[in-house]
Amino acid sequence: MSKSCRNISLRLRRVFALDNHPVGVIWHKNKAKRSEVLDKTRMCRAIINASKGQTVRLSRKNNSCFGAVWHLGFERLDGKKEAMVRKFVVEGEKLFSSYRALDNLISDFEDLPDNKDGLFILSPLKDCRQPPQIVVFLCNPDIACRLLTFVTFFDGKMPGIKIGGPTCRMAIMYPLIKKAVNISFYDYTARRVCAVEKDKLLVTVPYKTVVDISNNIDKCSAGTAFIEYPSEFKNFLRKRRKS
Repeated sequence: MSKSCRNISLRLRRVFALDNHPVGVIWHKNKAKRSEVLDKTRMCRAIINASKGQTVRLSRKNNSCFGAVWHLGFERLDGKKEAMVRKFVVEGEKLFSSYRALDNLISDFEDLPDNKDGLFILSPLKDCRQPPQIVVFLCNPDIACRLLTFVTFFDGKMPGIKIGGPTCRMAIMYPLIKKAVNISFYDYTARRVCAVEKDKLLVTVPYKTVVDISNNIDKCSAGTAFIEYPSEFKNFLRKRRKS
């Protein structure tokens, strides 16, 4: 167990009053063991289970969501399978008004590496044995706002948020590939399948940024710093109220 991961997790849970554990995600590109027997699961469910204290290992072998086969890079879909998935998404799930609308979203996806032997280990950040690549927060909008305030606190640069698309791709693969912050509201099918609480969404943050947030928790008002009013601003406000 990494002592730094544990300390950071405890600090963030206390300051942000998190209901759930921050989830550390470790991605090994070629560590899946063919002989390993794992319970079937899906990434959208694994995030929730890890936020509640479990450690979950997910590979192509125990992935139970066909969509995630593609969106986690476990398999490249051939023409027949791709056509079947497209038809399900448009005509079955009814998430898009047309195939053209679906294609517009897909065209904005980043290419995925070959991940057929990939292994994801999701666990509470406090239990990570090594620093994860990313940390996923299952949280309410208020906490999401505080996390994003911290993200811009350091350099003022707005992250390239992509909120549309499957949960496994937008909350896991996109942040891993781009080493970037992202937000996912859970795609609507995943919200229903996993019975996601109505006030919860996902904020994914690179671990390095999580360390920076933890180290600067007392310097930003999104953390524990108090908002102060310089004297000239106080005077301005007084005059404004009187006018």
